[in-house]
Amino acid sequence: MENNKKTTNYDFLTGIISVVVGIIYGVLSYNIKRSPMGNPLAPSMFPLILAACMIIFGVILILKSDLESTKRAFQKSKEMATENDRHSQRMIAATVVASLVYALILERFGYVISTVIFMMAMLTITNGQKWVKNSIVALLFSGIVYYIFFYLLGISLPMTPFINL
Repeated sequence: MENNKKTTNYDFLTGIISVVVGIIYGVLSYNIKRSPMGNPLAPSMFPLILAACMIIFGVILILKSDLESTKRAFQKSKEMATENDRHSQRMIAATVVASLVYALILERFGYVISTVIFMMAMLTITNGQKWVKNSIVALLFSGIVYYIFFYLLGISLPMTPFINL
């Protein structure tokens, strides 16, 4: 007996996201610094293959999916969402925004300052507005990790331009 009930899924949205991320990743991979010896595209070959796979699988997912099913899935999840679900979604969105800001400011402000700002944001999201405790944890974490990488392991992290840290 065949089941004619249409199930809800997010395949269409997942395919779109996969294609968009694959295109962005492919463009960024193509712009990787060229090798001075041998094949100039060698450093970017594996990332380009990953980008192509992401795009191909995303297109396949879009072609085999049903847009109406994705719309139903969003409607169903919206109707069934509790206040706890909405709070979790806000926390996830805030984490994504904090991560993007961190990625954008890391080179400009250096590792220590950027990581302190990021850690403060993350601790505020998860721990609440306990400013003293969050500040101490963020400063200690950033300082200890910087010391371990820079002095003990000899791995340089992005320097803070105005205090050489």
